[in-house]
Amino acid sequence: MINIQKYSLRVIKENGGRYDLDRTIKSPRDAKNVFIEVLDLDKRAEEIFAIITLDIKNQITGVFEVSVGNLSSSLVTPREVFKRAILQNAAAIILAHNHPSLIPDPSTDDIKITKKLMQCGDVLGIQVLDHVVVGSKHDYVSLKEEGLV
Repeated sequence: MINIQKYSLRVIKENGGRYDLDRTIKSPRDAKNVFIEVLDLDKRAEEIFAIITLDIKNQITGVFEVSVGNLSSSLVTPREVFKRAILQNAAAIILAHNHPSLIPDPSTDDIKITKKLMQCGDVLGIQVLDHVVVGSKHDYVSLKEEGLV
């Protein structure tokens, strides 16, 4: 006779709130607004890497803080990003991180990790729609709009 553990996976909602935002993401500006309103990415003193999970109609199903870094970097791995997306049964995700310097110019590393995550998303069937770099409330860069990915 052997002992076998049985497990289940669940997403636990930590907290929520009501926001004056559209539920459907139609543009990088919409995504930037969600990251700022929900996670305060424009006010954080350290780099935060985050994602929005979306259904097949680009409606928000969740917002996740994936990692907290330091003043100039944060550790990002496909495993940590897509773990959240898979648990949310996401059809697509939008990536974001902030630059505490308030200058949202994407670095070479930002572009490299975005391309890597897009490749991983293709394998998993979860589309990576964009990566938004947040500087201040009004200053951000969409890697997709800039043609960097």
